[in-house]
Amino acid sequence: MSLGNVLFVLIVFQLLFLGIFLFSRQIGKPISNKLLGLFFLTIALNLFDVFLLQTGIYFSHPGLAGLGSCLPLLFGPLLYFYTRSIVYQDFSVSTKSLVHFLPFLVIFCCTEIYYQNQPIETQERILISLSEHRIPAFISDISTLIFLQFLGYAIASLRLVSLYKKMAGQRFSNPKYTDVSWLYSTLIFFILIIIISALNGLLAQTPFSKYYLVAFNAVVVLLLLFVMQVMMKALSRPYFFSFGDNFDPVEPAAKMTEDEKREKEATIQTLLILMKRDKPYLEPELTLEQLASRLSLKPRTLSQAINDILRQNFFDFVNHYRIDEAKNLLTNPKDKKITVLEILYQVGFNSKSSFNTLFKKYTGLTPTEFRKEQEK
Repeated sequence: MSLGNVLFVLIVFQLLFLGIFLFSRQIGKPISNKLLGLFFLTIALNLFDVFLLQTGIYFSHPGLAGLGSCLPLLFGPLLYFYTRSIVYQDFSVSTKSLVHFLPFLVIFCCTEIYYQNQPIETQERILISLSEHRIPAFISDISTLIFLQFLGYAIASLRLVSLYKKMAGQRFSNPKYTDVSWLYSTLIFFILIIIISALNGLLAQTPFSKYYLVAFNAVVVLLLLFVMQVMMKALSRPYFFSFGDNFDPVEPAAKMTEDEKREKEATIQTLLILMKRDKPYLEPELTLEQLASRLSLKPRTLSQAINDILRQNFFDFVNHYRIDEAKNLLTNPKDKKITVLEILYQVGFNSKSSFNTLFKKYTGLTPTEFRKEQEK
């Protein structure tokens, strides 16, 4: 077992564990967990296929080789469908959506039929070429198509993540429902991985092909570190893969009449009185629907009034109040020994990192820096 093979065993085990973990997960949307679990399982099976080739195990059973070679064609659709399942509440994998998996089925069937119809001697020659990283031109062409396909799905997924963040900011005040940074960074990470893999495939066609294995092992190490990081976060934070309920976006009105403007200004005045009197922002799970219900308004009406008159979304509107409350407690605390952690819970936050991030966003200082400034 070389170092490269040890890394292969580790990453395959980690990916299998993460996939099974997501399949058995009870928190969050079942369809989302299963799609993400399938995504990690397909990566595991694809890498396991490469592992069996590099260790020479396939030479004993050449007819079984390559069964996982077309699995990268599933990476893009699975990641895209996972993202859609987060954004759209009524998402389901319909019969029509199965067309996204058609390229995998077509190429898998064609390559398997061709390979299985070859004599064992020819199959062995193909395996020797692949194990020595002498990749035929047609395989490089297929790898390029896989790269372009994944890139297209990844870009579409990034657009959906941006849409979700915008939508979530219109409804939720709790940062845990608006923070999709892990999904955004996951998409960027796999885009970089697929680009490196594609360039490495081209490298195999040049005089520098001897460096192919070095670059490939580097990709495996990056995958290993990424999966370990995801697993640690998932195990330490039960709601790591969970998001809020989905909803229709509320867009600001393009143009308001004078009557509409007066009506929205009256709504805002009533809202501001409620915020000052009852302090609903102290509730960590406050949503647009809950606040609109207190005002006997439709959620869309309230959201449009906040957008058009205050030029804010619901998330920023509520959290500005929370940060202002925190500033008051830091400046004039009733208990001089009160800690920043106690303050953040009092003002409606349940995450120290979210509180620090928003406090600095709105004030330019961390809570600790702000307190020191006040003491001076």
